[in-house]
Amino acid sequence: MSVKIPYCMICGRVGVDLGRISGNEVALCPDCAEALMPKIEALVEAARGARRPARARAAEKITPEQFRERVAASVEKRGQLNVLEVAKRLGLPAPKAREIAEALAQEKGWQVEKAKRKLILRKPAPAPAPA
Repeated sequence: MSVKIPYCMICGRVGVDLGRISGNEVALCPDCAEALMPKIEALVEAARGARRPARARAAEKITPEQFRERVAASVEKRGQLNVLEVAKRLGLPAPKAREIAEALAQEKGWQVEKAKRKLILRKPAPAPAPA
């Protein structure tokens, strides 16, 4: 068994092994690491400022009437829609979304398909044309 000595990828002196990146051995000597430190710290700060925390992205809030209009337009356009998913995205409680979906189904003659964590509002399939 042989001992593998890591060499700095910048200056070629004996360094500290940092592992493999894209199949290449990466090592740095203390002098090169010290010279790179301010730039690495600046990169970390820039990356930290660029990301927003997940909780900062709040759901868009809309009124039940606006939700009803959006759902109706979407079902008309696409033919079906998972109402609970849209309600979650837009910040509307699930019971209110179910109520709106049921009312739209009765009013427009659409079908409601209930599954676990889904409430799909679907336009009925068009009747085949008589031959």
